[in-house]
Amino acid sequence: MYYTSNDRVELETYNNLVSQSENYDGISTTQWANVIEHKDGNQFAILANPKYLIETLQTVDVLDGWFEEEFV
Repeated sequence: MYYTSNDRVELETYNNLVSQSENYDGISTTQWANVIEHKDGNQFAILANPKYLIETLQTVDVLDGWFEEEFV
């Protein structure tokens, strides 16, 4: 599950919450997850941690259509 938002800062704040709550040492683990930008640049997502649920954020199970398609 991923949280999505139009506001990147909102997801960065969530990332900081999880990272601090889990006491990541900044050496072997520096943060919970990376914020992912939609290919169109109008939305952002981050992997949801099941221990830290935020009801005000929208959720999706998969990020279908978020990435540029690669043609081989």
